[in-house]
Amino acid sequence: MLLKFFLLFVMFVSAYAGESLLAESAKNNEGLNDTTWYTKIHPTVEAAIYMSDFKGTLSNANSVIDFKDDFKYADTTSSFFSVETRFDYDYAPNIYISYFNMTQKNDVLFDRTVTMVSTPFTNATTNIDYKVLNMTVFQDFKAKGAVKKGFYLGDIELDIGANLKVIDYLVRMKDNANPNALYMYDKVDATIVLPYAGFKYYRYGFVLFGNISSLSYSESKAMGYQFGIEYQVIKDIYLGYSYMYEDFQAIEKKDHIDFKTVGNKFSIKYAF
Repeated sequence: MLLKFFLLFVMFVSAYAGESLLAESAKNNEGLNDTTWYTKIHPTVEAAIYMSDFKGTLSNANSVIDFKDDFKYADTTSSFFSVETRFDYDYAPNIYISYFNMTQKNDVLFDRTVTMVSTPFTNATTNIDYKVLNMTVFQDFKAKGAVKKGFYLGDIELDIGANLKVIDYLVRMKDNANPNALYMYDKVDATIVLPYAGFKYYRYGFVLFGNISSLSYSESKAMGYQFGIEYQVIKDIYLGYSYMYEDFQAIEKKDHIDFKTVGNKFSIKYAF
């Protein structure tokens, strides 16, 4: 569902931006056959592999379950996709959209009785599905690097904006000792607007970057950050590595969920 929403949103933004900018170009160039409006739009697509751990706890009045130690999850690998669109128009914000989907499943025999949704377990099938869609609108502030004594010092960019984060999370457990048992589950569907800040440092073909978005609200919290490096291998194609962290906290059915993913992302980008 999130992926369909993601694709529809990208199509809508692209169509709206194209029509708006084309209308502005026609207005400013009356009588001219101007077809250069699209040169002021710079989309970039990214495909990546995210190799991460599941960490955190599920706690209530009866027990605390550690996702890594108790569920015995190994590292997981998921796909990561993003689209970024930048505009060469004064005061026009940039748009960055990303999506990833992670899942884990395991049979575990606990060395003690644990509780989820007021149900005790000692031997269970567990699985987690975690989907995150980030839609970020930001303004960039750039400083051109000077050349001193023949050395280029590099350009700097600061990004300030807002991130609409859509979280779809499901953790389930089923008692293996009872063939007729139903899955007990906690499900979190959250849509949150978070402040966003980022930076980029450009030097020759390298780009150092980092960004963060975080917000605590009521008894919940969401945060994500990453930092890394990209290299322009040939024109319009970049290879990158980053360290990425995502977490959120929520209360569902008297269970307090504190869930984290942390790991390495390897990516390839194409700038149109």
